[in-house]
Amino acid sequence: MLPNCAAIHDLCCYAKSSLTVVLPVLEAQGVECSPLPTALLSSQTDGFTSYHFRDATDDLEAVLSAWEQLSLSFDAVYSGFLGSATQVSVVERFIRQQREHTDPLVLVDPVLGDDQMLYGPITMQQVKAMRSLVKLADVITPNTTEAALLLDQPMRPVFDERTALEWAGRLGEETGASVVITSVDLGSTKAVAVHDAGVSSLVPYASIPVSYPGSGDLFASLLLGSLVHKQSLQTSVSLAIQLTSLAIARTLDAGYERRHGIAPSLILDELTKRYMRHGM
Repeated sequence: MLPNCAAIHDLCCYAKSSLTVVLPVLEAQGVECSPLPTALLSSQTDGFTSYHFRDATDDLEAVLSAWEQLSLSFDAVYSGFLGSATQVSVVERFIRQQREHTDPLVLVDPVLGDDQMLYGPITMQQVKAMRSLVKLADVITPNTTEAALLLDQPMRPVFDERTALEWAGRLGEETGASVVITSVDLGSTKAVAVHDAGVSSLVPYASIPVSYPGSGDLFASLLLGSLVHKQSLQTSVSLAIQLTSLAIARTLDAGYERRHGIAPSLILDELTKRYMRHGM
């Protein structure tokens, strides 16, 4: 029987991000995915001048109530964009309820902002609520903007290695979670800052000069899929970096405009073959 995951993210009807990235990537890794939309959008928002947005809090609560009545349990709980402090509280209750019956791997991607700015609909009330939610996680995957918000530190575009390691360590100490800070700009290179089992480290990677929406969703989904199959955090981070970089390069080579977002379909063959070959 395949492991299963409750994926709590927004659903964009056009262009690739959130659930339209999460679902195919996890399924290709041999993880059955139960989607739970937090909002419905006509498209992902980066690069579009107008879009429809519908809050799905009522549906979120109703679905989770139905799942609880059915005593459904999951091997993993994976949250991304949450549209309000209320939704954060709902997810917290769900995680606690799941842990009464099983021991799911909980990955929280604290979607709050990027490029030293909050995302448009995010408020400081949500930031404060997210500081509580990450303390229930086993793994968190903030970018550097989100790490600054969680630590209540001034945002910064460029890091020295010492500061990047300090931030990862502080987040680990404050949350009790393993920490994976993405897109750390070290000036001459980029890296992922990792804190796990009391040790902080940097995993450098070659930067591609383009930024596609949904790349963070792809990275976190690849990371989760590997972790669910019992790979170590370091191995999972390295694999997620490798495959995210491959997807970005192929999306660029295929000529997709930036607002289309990352194209996960361009690496699904590699993911399926890897799962079939290694059982992961």
